[in-house]
Amino acid sequence: IDEDSDWMTKILQSKSFLLIPPANIQAMFMRIQEVATRAGEIVIHQGDEGDYYYIIKSGRAKVTRSSKTGTELTLATLKDGDAFGEEALISEATRNATITMETDGFLMRLAKADFLALLKEPMINWLTSEQALAKVSAGARWLDVRLESEHANQGLPGSLNIPLFMLRLKVDSLNPNVPYILYCDTGRRSSAAAFLLSERGFQTYVLQGGIEAQQS
Repeated sequence: IDEDSDWMTKILQSKSFLLIPPANIQAMFMRIQEVATRAGEIVIHQGDEGDYYYIIKSGRAKVTRSSKTGTELTLATLKDGDAFGEEALISEATRNATITMETDGFLMRLAKADFLALLKEPMINWLTSEQALAKVSAGARWLDVRLESEHANQGLPGSLNIPLFMLRLKVDSLNPNVPYILYCDTGRRSSAAAFLLSERGFQTYVLQGGIEAQQS
């Protein structure tokens, strides 16, 4: 029971959960499932469809991504209380990294439909183009989460560029005191990035419809 209360306390104290209505959190705790894992077990394979959102109750895991040339890049190490798996659920894309347990442990997992209904919506602030420009005038920064080639082709003036799959690795390069307006081509990748940054206490907004909506 102590371990359960420790885990729940850690989640409730995270900055991201301050944005979520108490009824949603209560429903999440009722629907979340505990899964035992072993060292070396692959929880998520890069390229798979997204099915669950995970929180590490105990144990340690690493996040890796394989490039087209076959080299493997370690993007992050995850520990107790860290969450993963949100990117594919929000962006409707396939998994963009592999998660491997480095130790035995326990994961808490929430099915995709429950995650989207209970956690995603309260944590994402959508802005129209006009609202976004007003925020930029007041000191917010544009953050393009598309690939470098996409950003080079049609990035907004003055925007930073950190591709979604690199965000965990590069998060320390961002200023926690600056609001960020995230964008991609459609809003899918940027909403996943906003969720990830909100979990880490950043103030984030998402450009509604992405770049494509601005150009249509």
